[in-house]
Amino acid sequence: MPNFAKFDKLFAARIPQGRIFLPNLQIMDRSSKKKIITKYAIHAKDTGSAQVQVAVLTERINQLQAHLLDHPKDNHSRRGLLELVGKRRSHLNYLKLHSKDEYEAMLTNLKLKKITAKTTRKSVKKGPKKAVKAAKVEKAVKKASAKKTPAKKATAKKTPAKKAPAKKTAKKA
Repeated sequence: MPNFAKFDKLFAARIPQGRIFLPNLQIMDRSSKKKIITKYAIHAKDTGSAQVQVAVLTERINQLQAHLLDHPKDNHSRRGLLELVGKRRSHLNYLKLHSKDEYEAMLTNLKLKKITAKTTRKSVKKGPKKAVKAAKVEKAVKKASAKKTPAKKATAKKTPAKKAPAKKTAKKA
C-alpha cells in the first residue's frame, strides 16, 4: 500500500481503507442508505423496487445539490446530478404507469413536485405530436361533416419547367 502520509498532512483526510476523499463532499454512507431502504421497502429483502430506488436517488440528489451550492463550477458533479435526476424521473414514470397510489405516496413523502406533460420543456416547445395530429384530423372531419361534402384532397399544382436561355457564341474573325 502506498504511503500517503505527506499527502494527508498537506491536502486531505484519509479513510481507513486507504481511499482519499474530500471532506466537504458528503457521501451517503451505508447506515443512512439502510435507513432509507427499510423505510421504503415493500418486503424484508427489498432493495431494488422502484420506491426504494426513487428514495435513494432523491437522497443522493439532495446531497449533490448541497455540494453544488458550495462549488458552483463543479461541472462533473453537475453532470452526475442530471443523470441521477433522469434516472429518478424514469422510475417515477414507471410508478405512475403501474401503481398510481404508490406514485402519489412517493411524491408526498419525498416532497417532490408533480410534473405533467404541460410543464416539460419538450412539450412546450414542440407539443405532443400525436395529440396535435389527432386534433387536426378531428378538425378536418368536423369541417367535412358541416359542409356535408367529402373532404377534398390537397393536390400540388405542377409548374412548367423554365427553359434555360440559349448561350450566344461569339465568332472570331
